[in-house]
Amino acid sequence: MSGNYTVAPGLHSLQTNFGNGPADQRIFQLDEEYDQHRHNKEVCRREGIEKYYVRAVESPKTQIEISRFIAQLLSTDYPEYFVYSESGSYCHFANQLTENRLQWEKESAELIHPEYLSVLDALADQVPEDIAIWQKTGEEDYISTIHLCSPNHWSPKDKVGKPFSLIHQPVAEMEKLRARYQPMLNALVRSKTQVRFAWGISTDQRLNHHPEPPLETGESEWVGRSFNPNNPKLFVRTERQTLTGFPAVQSVLFTIRTYFTDVLELSATELLALIEAIKTMSEASLRYKGLYADRDQIIAWLESRQSIS
Repeated sequence: MSGNYTVAPGLHSLQTNFGNGPADQRIFQLDEEYDQHRHNKEVCRREGIEKYYVRAVESPKTQIEISRFIAQLLSTDYPEYFVYSESGSYCHFANQLTENRLQWEKESAELIHPEYLSVLDALADQVPEDIAIWQKTGEEDYISTIHLCSPNHWSPKDKVGKPFSLIHQPVAEMEKLRARYQPMLNALVRSKTQVRFAWGISTDQRLNHHPEPPLETGESEWVGRSFNPNNPKLFVRTERQTLTGFPAVQSVLFTIRTYFTDVLELSATELLALIEAIKTMSEASLRYKGLYADRDQIIAWLESRQSIS
């Protein structure tokens, strides 16, 4: 809305009011798009969940603590949909929306279910958000777990097991942050939940833009990011990201929830801000966002819509 494209942490407390009511204070947001996100995850699972759920050097203690946190949080925030309980040496979780029932061993997190690979895999399947776990071990840090069914042109296997600096190496204009990220990471491990937003321009509303298309789908069709001036469609793809620290296990739970807004639904003020923001993008940012080839055509079309509105 500033009309200026910037790359920054942009962290806010989860208690920040963005005008969306109680949803602003929740890590997991259940709404009218729940079925769409669930269907997308089912399609990914049928294709082969190992493509979207990737792990490296996971800490058992971290898995146990974060899985319990997610299950308890869902039952607290949405008691009408989710039920969590513990009895003896077992944890029990029920999703009333899908009639899914989960049970796992409390101390080992061993899941008793034929479909899922782990407790975290099962819990990630119950929510719209994608999930990742950032692990610290001494002075080292790395992503230990990624469950990503709505990838925005990146693959989990290219990120898992790597530190922050390498994970974000392709991101344009992050050089300074990559060079001094350790204090930020240490603060996140100790902090309560923070929320941030990232945005880009999409030519479709497909959640899954994994760089490797399914076998039955052509690459050009799958990739998207191709503006057609004869049939123009543009959407603001926004990611709501939350980061929750777990100091006892030196880790951070990272969630990503994807939303789309048709640019034709933007107000005149919002449309002007979007145009100006695209104009301020560097060549590196335009290439990273997939806008470089179509920048001028996109701006011209948006300005034509501005004159109409």
